[in-house]
Amino acid sequence: MFLRRRNLFKIPRSTIFRIFVDFAFFILSIYFSFLLRFEFIPPSNYIKILPLVIFREFLIFFIIYFFAFKLYRTLWEYFSLEALKELTLAITLEKIIFYLSYLIFPIQGLPRSIILISYFTSLLLLFSVRAFTRWVYESKKSIDKVNYAQKKRVVIIGAGDAGEKILREIKTHKNLNYDVVGFLDDDPKKIGKTIHGIKILGPISSLHKVVRGNGVQEILVAIPSAPPSLLKNILSMASKLKLPVKTLPGIWELIDGKVTISKIRDVKIEDLLERDVIDLDSEKIGEYLRGKKVLVTGAGGSIGAEICRQVARYGPQKLILLGRGENSIFNIELELKNTYPNLNICSYIADIKDRDRIFYIFSMEKPEIVFHSAAHKHVPLMEENPDEAVFNNVFGTINVMDASKEYGVKKFIFISTDKAVYPANIMGATKRVGEMLVRYYNSHSQTEYIAVRFGNVLGSRGSVLEVFKKQIEMGGPITITHKDMERYFMTIPEAVGLVLQAGAIGKSGDLFVLDMGKPVKIIDLAKNFIELSGYSVEDIEIKIIGLRPGEKLKEELWEEEEKVLKTSHPKIYKIISNNDLDKNSFEALLRELKLSAEKRDKNEIEKVLKKLIPTYKKAQENAKGKEQWEALK
Repeated sequence: MFLRRRNLFKIPRSTIFRIFVDFAFFILSIYFSFLLRFEFIPPSNYIKILPLVIFREFLIFFIIYFFAFKLYRTLWEYFSLEALKELTLAITLEKIIFYLSYLIFPIQGLPRSIILISYFTSLLLLFSVRAFTRWVYESKKSIDKVNYAQKKRVVIIGAGDAGEKILREIKTHKNLNYDVVGFLDDDPKKIGKTIHGIKILGPISSLHKVVRGNGVQEILVAIPSAPPSLLKNILSMASKLKLPVKTLPGIWELIDGKVTISKIRDVKIEDLLERDVIDLDSEKIGEYLRGKKVLVTGAGGSIGAEICRQVARYGPQKLILLGRGENSIFNIELELKNTYPNLNICSYIADIKDRDRIFYIFSMEKPEIVFHSAAHKHVPLMEENPDEAVFNNVFGTINVMDASKEYGVKKFIFISTDKAVYPANIMGATKRVGEMLVRYYNSHSQTEYIAVRFGNVLGSRGSVLEVFKKQIEMGGPITITHKDMERYFMTIPEAVGLVLQAGAIGKSGDLFVLDMGKPVKIIDLAKNFIELSGYSVEDIEIKIIGLRPGEKLKEELWEEEEKVLKTSHPKIYKIISNNDLDKNSFEALLRELKLSAEKRDKNEIEKVLKKLIPTYKKAQENAKGKEQWEALK
């Protein structure tokens, strides 16, 4: 026990030295305050009271130093603003206590101004010795450990708070292997100034000159609020210079508000989309998902897997994954179990066309919420396999809807597409029938059937970006079907977040459309993707190959005959159809559609689809729809 106590109070020699320096500087600060007070010639009578002042102040400081703030524990090599705050509080407390003691036990002849002067001299000297120690330490580290031949020379774009934090972290952690040559910023008031000794060299437009003159090897964009147009401009300049660009995530991704070098990442294609930040009402989403049994069809697909990820955050009682691809289901199940080890998850390998299997799963699990994302989505493939599109997208959906009705599902959310608007292909037409099924089942079921319509998502399997990536890896060319082709794009997490939100605000029979932002020209997307891949548009050819079967130049989000209304969420709109759905004729046409699909006859399938959907293969400019959109915006 005695040995343990000895170890407890044993202080390293380096710490003893720092304590000695602190005490010496504290005493010196009191003496120096007397010199300042009397213009460096203190009268002899004041010199006599100096030892008493020093003794009393030192006694108070000793107690505060060791017991109140434990200042001896601070390593001067890592002196920080937090340590400065502690030092300031300690000295402030010491002076207050000394002043109170002076009022109770006066020191004859002591000017009160000495107390105030000694406060500042103490703080200045004790701060200076710490700051000097850190400066020496950082300089020594730089000399001993920095190998400039191996360091990556970078320029930071953005001389704001985020840029300052990134620079400070680079300077603090030499192992990051960055050598910052300067900042670029478009604020003329900042140009020529310095941040932590690093100069703001000029505006962003001077990037080429700065890179050539300083041997820059990488560009860091430290502007979390950077608009897509700025990122595109930087990316275009960087591609010509053959330099990689890294950026901070958008400000909405910095949930904790902390800017660190670890969050610097490559620029993504979604960073270049012109779109607003999407806010979700998490409380409202949680109300209908928390503690519920949730089933997701197509759970292994891009949309289905993201639905599973986001639903899992809201704490469902059970999450049921349904899909026909065993590898994709295995992967998302493994991911979810690693991320949410306490979540009750089960998986079923099943094809929605297998009615008996679907009914068996629903009878076993009795889900309360169903997200139906399983569908065939590839337009050209479905043009070649129209019967499969009908069986899967229409009658597979009917199977899941019937099972939902039979086993008391509370909400059924159907994932639709903008290709269901003026459908020009089999895939779009089958999804339009799915929207009609939502209206049909709403008329005779306790289950709330809801449909959500949106455009293309970035990063999905088989998306245009995957095609571009493979084509670039092969050295090009990138192929697009038409120079004027446009599509609406959204990231998968954004789209799924709005789908969950629509499920929260939706009532039975509702059809929603998501605000997809501005349509993007595919040729512009291709150019941006080329530059993101580290090439310039001169390196990779873009080849126009002509429209494929079933493709449209532009997609719309609703038809002219449909009415668009605002909802409680600014990014979700409600679609009202003016066409009544006759139950008997609809059922008859569905039977006719099934027979034509069984015959594998594309012409007959298209004839029935035209009867079901009067606007099938009648694509047109949605002038009225655009007027509604502008009015709503």
